[in-house]
Amino acid sequence: MINRVGTVCIFVEDQDRAKAFYTENLGMQLISDDEIFPGAGSRWLAVAPAGAETQIVLYKFDENWEHYRSTFQQTQSLTVQCEDINATYQLYKERGVEFIGEPETQFWGTFVMLKDCEGNSLILVQV
Repeated sequence: MINRVGTVCIFVEDQDRAKAFYTENLGMQLISDDEIFPGAGSRWLAVAPAGAETQIVLYKFDENWEHYRSTFQQTQSLTVQCEDINATYQLYKERGVEFIGEPETQFWGTFVMLKDCEGNSLILVQV
């Protein structure tokens, strides 16, 4: 029986730029940054919020992932949660994070979309 989500993938062009964005701008922890295999042109680069079990793997988009071309630099429908969306929104804006609109409140919580340095959109949510 499945008991947790292990990883989710976001495709990026520049793993170093993505690593800096997710760790410095969004404040996530670096979990791993290793060659996929000796001499590989890409790395297994994983980040996660402090204490999270699920990791975000920042895959370098290359010919091995051509079948995912339609998802590259598109909204990933990945939500990241926070406890205080207004404070998080202000902090991230100060760190240069690009947002698509302002936080919007719905009956289930408040959300705002942000763009990472690679053009992927994520949803920041306070439930």
